[in-house]
Amino acid sequence: MKTKFLICFLILTMTACSPQVIVVTATPLPTLQPATETATSIPASATPLPVESAFAPTNPTAVPSITANTPLPPVTGMNNPYAVILVLPGDVLNIRAGAGVGNSIVGTLQPTTSGVMRTGPATSSGGDRWVEIQNPSGGIGWVNANFLTEYVPSSSFCADARVTELINNVKSALLNSNGKLLSSLVSPVHGLDLRLWRYGTVANYSPEEAQWVFQSEYEVSWGAAPGSGEETKGTFTAQPLPKLKEVFGGNYSAHCNDPLDLATFSLQPVPPEYSNINYYTIYKPGTEQYGGLDWRAWILGVEYVQGKPTLFSLIHFQWEP
Repeated sequence: MKTKFLICFLILTMTACSPQVIVVTATPLPTLQPATETATSIPASATPLPVESAFAPTNPTAVPSITANTPLPPVTGMNNPYAVILVLPGDVLNIRAGAGVGNSIVGTLQPTTSGVMRTGPATSSGGDRWVEIQNPSGGIGWVNANFLTEYVPSSSFCADARVTELINNVKSALLNSNGKLLSSLVSPVHGLDLRLWRYGTVANYSPEEAQWVFQSEYEVSWGAAPGSGEETKGTFTAQPLPKLKEVFGGNYSAHCNDPLDLATFSLQPVPPEYSNINYYTIYKPGTEQYGGLDWRAWILGVEYVQGKPTLFSLIHFQWEP
């Protein structure tokens, strides 16, 4: 299972190191390890990423035991259609004749594929959940369910009042350090991916971990700070939380599936492996005192689970000189 987890005028260099991901054990991103099965081969640019534990609660006895390779709780039912996520550009998601990597490949799905139709059957193999789908090439096949998400068209997403409610609840959880509320909002399928820097570390929090994140004393290595290259290290409450509170506690505006001017600071504000994840840009404008340069934004990704919008990701942006 994946677990753990000014005003500052710095530059986000496009030559920064590849993002890291925070998980329980020293394993690469799911799309990069053979056990989770995506591509037949891994592109040279998709190198495995360093990892570390992101979650050390102050009251360990009150937290469910977390062991290596423990998957997130399975979610029953299905809501067709589905779409591919977490597969890097140049990679593919393999369709197998049966559940598990020991079965022959009968087709592939591209990283941005949508309209994937499940047929119903699901099972576990090698610690992963596999589901049967309609093979676009004909017949049926099986894929690792970690790389699928319920597909919702942008127009439907932007008109969904429940997403507005989700954002308001995220705001309340953050401003009040309410772990129980935050836990109830996080995707039970993929957890919450949190990036303090767009090209820095990815800290993933399961719903269980999100419940304790405000009390955790674990210091995450969030990656090199833009511009200076200095390593950013600190707890959730010391690093991301103040920046989250500044935006969600301010006079922000919400923009559906619109990165605004963030593309000026990152050619791909939304990671390409999230291309089938809808999002809102939560933007707090700058003040006259600083010529408007002290703006800050978070991209809030939303995953639908059994038709319900849940919190999938949070990615931070700030002004760059």
